[in-house]
Amino acid sequence: MEQIRLAAQAAAALKGVRYIDAEFMYQPRPANTNHREQIVLDYNLKSRLAQLGTQDVVLFICDGRRTVESLDIFESQFPHLRMVAVITNPPFWAGQTPNTPQLLGWDAPENWQRYAATDRWARIDFALEVCGMLEFPGYLLMPAQDAVWGAGLLAYLEHISKLYAKNGLPAAVSPYTYHQHYHVPGTDIPRQIIEVMNTAFGRDFWFPWKIRLDHVQAFWGKMSMTPFGMCAVIRQKVQKDVWEDDLEIDGAIRRSGYGVRCRWLSDPAMYRQSPPVFDEAGLRKVIERTLHYSLNIPGAEVGASTLNFPLDQLGLLWRGLNPRFAWNNAEAEALIAACNATIQARLQTYGASWVDWGAYRYVTRVGDPAVEVWKRGIILV
Repeated sequence: MEQIRLAAQAAAALKGVRYIDAEFMYQPRPANTNHREQIVLDYNLKSRLAQLGTQDVVLFICDGRRTVESLDIFESQFPHLRMVAVITNPPFWAGQTPNTPQLLGWDAPENWQRYAATDRWARIDFALEVCGMLEFPGYLLMPAQDAVWGAGLLAYLEHISKLYAKNGLPAAVSPYTYHQHYHVPGTDIPRQIIEVMNTAFGRDFWFPWKIRLDHVQAFWGKMSMTPFGMCAVIRQKVQKDVWEDDLEIDGAIRRSGYGVRCRWLSDPAMYRQSPPVFDEAGLRKVIERTLHYSLNIPGAEVGASTLNFPLDQLGLLWRGLNPRFAWNNAEAEALIAACNATIQARLQTYGASWVDWGAYRYVTRVGDPAVEVWKRGIILV
């Protein structure tokens, strides 16, 4: 696979492309072909690569050489696609900081290293830098690894982007779906886990209308399509030490006077998400991470995440009419309450809470918009 080192090299090599699909790869592809993590990763990634053509480029933004090498298999499976790889990770924290690992009671506090941003922000920043240098029409695509694309998705999003053009550029567009978990062929993901996760994140029955009326966030990290001409401005305006990068990018686009729109897609054949969540422990981890997003909102009530909102009147009606939804909702509410209790206990003890995601640990404090990013490892001086 072709490898580059600098954003300027990538920009020079990608002239005339239509879509740049920036795939953020945080670890090597699992080697065991029967491993359900590999099955989910491959199924989702192939769904996206299948929707790209000869005018498009896949930009793998990886954590290391082993990850790059593990992706070579996709070049033979999609020979019509140009694939480029780069290794990008967050820089070390350069400022002064309290000894958070010791203050929060972590094991071996001397073995933790702080970083200046999340690994996702590091990869977003690289993608924005590359596309910000391109002086021709086209789009940066930034899908999460659990995004599943179907036929017609990209053409539809591009149509919406042009329909809501503003300030001389097409709009940035994201799809949103109720199906935030979905079956993947060849895996044994229990139906119960899929239904409870979709229920937990779909308890606002008016959310499709809020999206339609642009009353909520429109740029989403699970999948976005952003014009090249917008990327340099976004990169300049965003604050990269916050955790919820999609909300930060949404605000930067709006402050810049450009268009940003979301579309609710109810057809899972066109767009859905299939995360590697196989059991209650995995589901709890996703819920706990989401609950942390609301902690750093200045002035927000602790636990004010939308996950904690009670069912509205329409939800209560549906609970009474649909026993399956009633059961799934009770399970979801119990998990949300348990995760919230864990967070509240940490806040009372330490004044902060944290969650592990991938190779990093993220620390949030009530009302502080900045997130501390840490990684365990021997620090060489």
